[in-house]
Amino acid sequence: MSSVASAPANRRPVPDLGRLPDDALLDRNQVSALSGFTVQALKQWAVQGRGPRITVVEGRPRYRVRDTREWIGAV
Repeated sequence: MSSVASAPANRRPVPDLGRLPDDALLDRNQVSALSGFTVQALKQWAVQGRGPRITVVEGRPRYRVRDTREWIGAV
């Protein structure tokens, strides 16, 4: 079985949070696809200190799978 859900050909596959390790990192597009919230909403929430916890890697926002699972569960 595949560890990712299907996605349109021009987009990256949506990861399966149940199969990823807790410390795996997701980008905003992936969190948007998983949560149903827009990338713009995630950006605004980051500025406001809301939304899932962000880990910055080489200047880019990333979201740990563990933090994303907790946040989605709390929404």
